[in-house]
Amino acid sequence: MKKNIALLCLSILLNAFGNALTVKAALGSAPWTAAGLNISNLLHITVGNALILLGLLALIVDDILRKKWNKMKDIYNFLYLLCFGYFIDLWLLVLTKFHVNLFAFRLIVCVFGIMCIGCALSIYLRLNVVLHPFDDMLKILREKYFKGNTVIAQRLSLGVPLCIGLSIGFINHNIVGINIGTVISFLCMGYFIIFFDKRIHLTLQKATRL
Repeated sequence: MKKNIALLCLSILLNAFGNALTVKAALGSAPWTAAGLNISNLLHITVGNALILLGLLALIVDDILRKKWNKMKDIYNFLYLLCFGYFIDLWLLVLTKFHVNLFAFRLIVCVFGIMCIGCALSIYLRLNVVLHPFDDMLKILREKYFKGNTVIAQRLSLGVPLCIGLSIGFINHNIVGINIGTVISFLCMGYFIIFFDKRIHLTLQKATRL
C-alpha cells in the first residue's frame, strides 16, 4: 500500500508539473488547464483555484455518468483535486524565474509538459486508488461507454473543457491558453497514455479503492 501511495504522490506532482510547464510555454495547455486559465483570467483568481472550481463541476458530472453517488469516493477525489490545484500554483511559483522565449524552445517545453501529463495519467489510472475528477471522467467514459477505447474517451472528455474555455474566452473577449499545445493534447494525449502504459511497468500492491 505504501508503494501505491508513493506512486500516487509522484503522479500528482508530475501531472501538476506538466501542466505548469504548458502554462509557462504559453503555446496552449491541455483543455482542462486551458479552461482554468480562461476562468482565472475572467475571475482574477489563481490557475489552481480556477481548476478546483472546474473540478467540482466535473465531480458532479462524474456521478451523473456513473449513475450513482459514492460519498467516500467523492470526498477522496475532492481531496486529490485540492492537492492538484495547489501543486500547480506551487510549480508556477517555483518556475517564476524560468523564462521561455524562443518559439522552438517554447514548443519543446510545451510538448514535454504534455508528455509529463500523459505519463502521470498512465500511472494513476492504473493505480485506480483515487483520481482527479477530470481523469475519473475519462476512466468512466473509457470503461462504461466506449469499451476500453482510450482515444475516443479522451477526445470526448477533453472536448468539454475546450468548449468551456472557448466560451469564457469569447465572453471575456480574450481567449488564453488555447493554441497549438491544446491541439496536441487533444489529439495525442490518448496515444501518450498508451505509450507510457506499455513502457512503464508497475508492480502494484493489491489494495482496496478509497
